[in-house]
Amino acid sequence: MLAIAGGKGGVGKTTTALRLAAAYVRRRRRPLVVDADRGMPNCHLYADTPGEYGVADVAAGTTLDASAEPAPALPGVDVLAGGDVAPDDYLDALPADRPVLVDTAAGAAADVGAALAAADACVVVTTAERDAVRNGLKSAALARALGTPVVGCAVVATAGDVRGIERAVAAPTVPIPPSSRPFDDADVDAAYDALANTLGPNP
Repeated sequence: MLAIAGGKGGVGKTTTALRLAAAYVRRRRRPLVVDADRGMPNCHLYADTPGEYGVADVAAGTTLDASAEPAPALPGVDVLAGGDVAPDDYLDALPADRPVLVDTAAGAAADVGAALAAADACVVVTTAERDAVRNGLKSAALARALGTPVVGCAVVATAGDVRGIERAVAAPTVPIPPSSRPFDDADVDAAYDALANTLGPNP
């Protein structure tokens, strides 16, 4: 389970969760993206899924197969839509035999901490702006404080040098090029493939 985290809203966590999942599909895996953002559960909108079922159903005991929805926009990716349910109520029910990417909320609230603590590893998402990087570093520090290693960082909407951010985050860092169509861009695909490669051969 990978927690996709970043301290600032709007930096591209949801896009990263979905595009990284698509990179796993290209590695012949069947990933699940879980929307753990109670305040703004919009992952299903990005993925073009109905959002009729989701974390609330899993928390109530419905099987994952009946609750997750395949994403038409990202063939091979399943999405578990978000809702006003504490992550502690469903995280234990998530599968251990496939990549699970948990799209966390912004900031460092209890729900974010629960997702980070449950995850096997964390990927930090930021843009190159100073405030976003500062908040991303706070997310990295929180993950490590909870015993969850930070295994990668995505710097969204930049083609610049990210070595300074990589040193600060202390994890392999990949620039994600700016794009007006990030769900249909070969350069963006290549960047997320590179990020997947940094996370190990068989996530």
